[in-house]
Amino acid sequence: MFLLRQLMKLRPSPPGEAEMSLLDHLEEFRRTLIAMGLCLLVGMVLCFSFTDEVMAVLTRPVKELAVRYEATTLPGGVDAADWRTARRAAAVLPMLPEGERAAFTAELTPRQRELAAAVPQLMAARALPADKAQDLLTTPLLRSLYESGAELHAVADTANGGGLMGAFQPGEAFMLSLSLSFFCGLIVSFPLMMYFLLRFVVPGLLEHERRLVYKCLFWGFLLFLAGCVFSYFLVLPRVLSFFFNYSRDMGIDNDWRIGYYLTFTAKLILVFGVIFELPVVVMPLIRLGVLSYDLMRRTRAYALVGCLSLALILAPAPDPGTMLIMALPMYLLYELCILFARRCETR
Repeated sequence: MFLLRQLMKLRPSPPGEAEMSLLDHLEEFRRTLIAMGLCLLVGMVLCFSFTDEVMAVLTRPVKELAVRYEATTLPGGVDAADWRTARRAAAVLPMLPEGERAAFTAELTPRQRELAAAVPQLMAARALPADKAQDLLTTPLLRSLYESGAELHAVADTANGGGLMGAFQPGEAFMLSLSLSFFCGLIVSFPLMMYFLLRFVVPGLLEHERRLVYKCLFWGFLLFLAGCVFSYFLVLPRVLSFFFNYSRDMGIDNDWRIGYYLTFTAKLILVFGVIFELPVVVMPLIRLGVLSYDLMRRTRAYALVGCLSLALILAPAPDPGTMLIMALPMYLLYELCILFARRCETR
């Protein structure tokens, strides 16, 4: 109610503005919505043609996570890329005719051939009790691979290209492409959509309010992108690592469904984009006199509790580290708004 009372006191009627009837306003608003919808549609069509590139960007963190996990299971001196190639070679070689087998192995490096020869023995040793497996571990390489727990199956093979996540419905991949096109088209067409929206709103604003709206639009778009980048490079890898390792510790394979994974990733990125919009909401209220430096300074403790509570609700992973990663930017942005309020009052 405090904010509502303050907002009601802000503005006199704009001088010299021609008044429109309610129906005229509704008609203009309808045209604005149609223009914004067309911008979104064009953005979706453009992004649909880049579906493969968008998929590659969104699935990159989980692929890198699986590769890093596999690297931790390998003994020293064994390269992860050589180990993946050796496992594929060990799976293909028994199915090739004798003549083609020699041509295939000629393409491998000596280290890869050595590892490929060790894969069947290692698989056999894993299938036996520990006391009997020692009879098959005839070389130091086999013993080191066996003791390190090197992965023989899905983790890194799938993470490096195929089959990491499955689609379990015939049209799931197509519907997923449409969803990605919508999210990406929304981001791409955002400036034009805001242009048409402002063309509807700005005639009803005073001159200083118009300048403020344009500044908020510019900084809001930059802050939204900053939140998405922050989430993609810092938060998403940590969250995926938590879920991945938690499942592995429980003996559960991480065969994540592609639709669920991309929905989870898109929501996480968008949530951080919205969180970074806090200054765009608070700073105009400061400039318009709704909030003051003294009020924000006195409510600093409440803001901290609010940030922690919001992070507890929105954090996709329940560990304290992820929640703090989400709460810290919100609170730092609030402190930035306090400094901005102080600067406005001193000016």
